[in-house]
Amino acid sequence: MKQTIKTVAAMATLMLPAMGWAQSSQLLSDNITEIRLEDYAALRVMQGDENRLTVSGNAHQLGTYKGSRLTLKETDDEATLYLRPGRTMSFNTQDFSALKFVGNFSMMDSLNLHAEDYSRITYSGNDGDTLRARRMTMKCEDYSHITTTQPVQYGVGRYTAIDYSRINLSATDMRRELAPEGVGDELFSNSDFGRINSGRHTVDGELKSERVEYDGYEAIDFMDRVTSTMSDMARQSKKKANYHPWNTEFDLAFGWHNWGGEIGSGFGGVEGVSAVSTNFHNIQLAINIPVVNVRGFALKAGLGLDWDRYNFTTPEVTFDATADPMTFAAGASTDATSRLKTRSVVVPIKMEFGNPKKWHFSVAALPGLNWSGNNTGLRRKYDNPSSTVKEKDFAVNQYFNPYHLDVRVAVQYKGMGLYVQAATLPLLKDGCQELYPIKFGIIL
Repeated sequence: MKQTIKTVAAMATLMLPAMGWAQSSQLLSDNITEIRLEDYAALRVMQGDENRLTVSGNAHQLGTYKGSRLTLKETDDEATLYLRPGRTMSFNTQDFSALKFVGNFSMMDSLNLHAEDYSRITYSGNDGDTLRARRMTMKCEDYSHITTTQPVQYGVGRYTAIDYSRINLSATDMRRELAPEGVGDELFSNSDFGRINSGRHTVDGELKSERVEYDGYEAIDFMDRVTSTMSDMARQSKKKANYHPWNTEFDLAFGWHNWGGEIGSGFGGVEGVSAVSTNFHNIQLAINIPVVNVRGFALKAGLGLDWDRYNFTTPEVTFDATADPMTFAAGASTDATSRLKTRSVVVPIKMEFGNPKKWHFSVAALPGLNWSGNNTGLRRKYDNPSSTVKEKDFAVNQYFNPYHLDVRVAVQYKGMGLYVQAATLPLLKDGCQELYPIKFGIIL
């Protein structure tokens, strides 16, 4: 029976990654003495036998290192830091990040907590759990919060709250015997509407007060509600605007094209003189600016250009304006190659869904104007035994449909993907053969 249980446990362990319970872990060097959280990062800290950082999921890299500092930024996974007793550590939370201490902590040499820019630091646990350090420093600023539901114990303590921030401690215990040189000391200071609540305060085991508030102003309860409300509103406002931000971008799309007699039929091409080969001569470039920018969705508008060069399968091609409908016609030469060049100015209107840092897809309408000029129209090249003659034919330019309206669908991972684009308006005016281009390729 025991062997069966061991076998089942081993199989379950092997299956964890496949079931989505994979975990990345790395040891933390004693040289790391500072942890910084940025961009909505979240970290839980617990006591452990060794210094180790773990993240649920298969992370390629757990934070970035610079000297003695480890920086963690926004992640969709849960990160946990295990600290062995006796460490000297500093934690700095910024940009709406969240730091949580959980459980009982043996004595640390020095613990420095600095919260700013609407970030939060909390400590919680069961009855009897305590956060202990010979030197304890807590500083709050810029609408940030430090809150504990279990006692903190220290030999030397420094607590500072400024700029509408709050430090709210359930209980504080200063012990002179814990101070590095046996001289206990503590200081509570605040300014600019900062607030500190030291909670149930004892010194060397002797109760000094049940609750002490260092506020620097009256109407504490009112200002506390104002501070909390302003902090939450600012946090939500900034998070909605910046969580998975969709930036202004340059779209570069290039690939193959052809045309068909109906909308979306370009993959089959057309028959006759108007037939072109499916060739790699479509290029599009546009700048897109977010108009609506929220998590998981963006609406963008932009400005761009579209270049196309269609290669005819018939050697010599002209445009016959006397035919009904007007269309491309074959010339007499068999030693020629012919192509059609078009240009368009477009105003993309694009909706994007997903995560711009990972997988996302978009649907775009590309209204615009077809542009006629010296760089558009028919081009023919004649290969003679003694020379090569190139000829420009602008006769077809006046028959280009002035209006352009394509629809494009794209799927991308980070900055690269694939697109398919179909014209909803014919390339030529009424009275001409209906030709609807279709394009597909790579988009960056």
